[in-house]
Amino acid sequence: MTATGTATTASPDSAGTRARLVDVAEELFATQGIAAVSLRMVGQRAGQKNNSAAQYHFGSKLGLVNAIIDSRSAVIEQRRRQLLEEAATPADLSTLVTLMIVPLAESIDDPSRSRFYLRFLANAVHDPALREAWLAEPRPSQSTLRQVQRDIGRLLPDLPRKVFERRLDWSARISLRILADHEELRHAERPSAPGTELVVRELVEMQVALLRCPV
Repeated sequence: MTATGTATTASPDSAGTRARLVDVAEELFATQGIAAVSLRMVGQRAGQKNNSAAQYHFGSKLGLVNAIIDSRSAVIEQRRRQLLEEAATPADLSTLVTLMIVPLAESIDDPSRSRFYLRFLANAVHDPALREAWLAEPRPSQSTLRQVQRDIGRLLPDLPRKVFERRLDWSARISLRILADHEELRHAERPSAPGTELVVRELVEMQVALLRCPV
């Protein structure tokens, strides 16, 4: 993919460079925040002689953020689709909220997965410019998540649309922040860190209460 978004066949060297830039950017965005990290910083930290390497490969900071999401979300969305197919029909609200949270939480204790994705994602969803861009152009790689969100909306027909959208936004931001903090504690091997299953259970119960709260 070129900076303008035109599909091309990437050479092995180019694909390797993109992957390295994605890994480095994810960690920097997770630990320093989205606004504090420039494309030039990403290129330098990734060991690129050309300081414009990140801009060349991704076009903009939004392009780089989207590349991280698209790269990491494939496994998460596959797991979410699996859980959705296995869920009883029709699924209740608790089940659907669980489908939003569990695939993310599972990455925390999986040694083959990124150690920074949830912290990156929590910072990303708190960025107003990124949220506005995603509203205008949702990520195709998160289609199952949007399906689950639509199913949740059908279970809450009495909520005005704006109220539902606001609560869904709150739910996502709260969930990601809590999961991000848990990710950091678990990877720091803090003995005080609760188990991931407990965090998920309490988080699901909290989000169900938020979504059901009377207007």
